[in-house]
Parts: sequence; C-alpha cells; structure tokens
Amino acid sequence: MSGMMQGYHGFSGGGQFCFFSVISILGLISGAVMIASAMMFRNRPQDHIIWGVLVLVFALVSLADMGGYFIGAILGIVGGALALSYRGQAALQAPQNLPR
Repeated sequence: MSGMMQGYHGFSGGGQFCFFSVISILGLISGAVMIASAMMFRNRPQDHIIWGVLVLVFALVSLADMGGYFIGAILGIVGGALALSYRGQAALQAPQNLPR
C-alpha cells in the first residue's frame, strides 16, 4: 500500500503529468515574484511604477490557483495599487518660501 498523499497533484513521479501540479507551481512562482517585487519597492521606491505593475500582474495570475484562498491575490491587488499611487516623502512635504 502506498501513502495517503501518494500522487497528490501529480508530484509522485512515474512520468505522470498533471494540470494541478502546473497550477501549483505557477502559484508558488507568482507568490515569490510578488514578495520580491515588494522588497524591491521598499529598497527602490523611485521605481514604484515597475514594482506596482509586477505585483498587480502576478496577483492576477495567482487568481488562477485561488491565490491563497483568494486572500493572497486580494492583498496583492491592494498592495500593487498602493505601490502605483505612491508619491514619496518629497511630494508630501509642503513647498516653502512661495512667492506671493
């Protein structure tokens, strides 16, 4: 007798190809890209458009495999939108010594 999870998602080997294994791997890759993009946004906020678009695209890709029961995909969409709307510290400060 084999174990209970033998062949789960087609990872058991034997030359078996399974659609769910591809979807699972796609979900892992999209999650890793979203985390890497969030870390790059924190390190290089001047490129916030690039990192926000990457997070949004891979959050939408993660919807194909339910995106962590949709919570991960929803958080990715919200995070990508916040990264796109980021203005930085310089834009938030009020200009000083304006001529009247």
